[in-house]
Amino acid sequence: MIDLNDLAYKMRNVAYARKMNGGKVDTDTMAMLKHCASEVVEATEAYNALDSAINDNLEYEKNIIEVQEHFESELADIIACILIICANEPTIDIENALQKCFEKNLARAEGRGDKK
Repeated sequence: MIDLNDLAYKMRNVAYARKMNGGKVDTDTMAMLKHCASEVVEATEAYNALDSAINDNLEYEKNIIEVQEHFESELADIIACILIICANEPTIDIENALQKCFEKNLARAEGRGDKK
């Protein structure tokens, strides 16, 4: 299992290294939130392309695989942004937060505590 808290710090270190090597990377929390929003838009576009490729029954399976990989990559970019934000905010334990989110939604799925 991946240690998401450790991965968060590794992701932030990579972002810092990119910045030191001249990359146009801003890793503060507000900038990362804004960047994450743009990654969601890119993921939406990639999903639309995948949906179209599947519905249009692309002649070559390789093309569908490439479009699928692009969508996966955009989803990973979103998660990377979130992990960098988590590394910026030292009181965040993303694994604990995800567990709590799961438990909240499980309770809602079981008819306990759902929003009305």
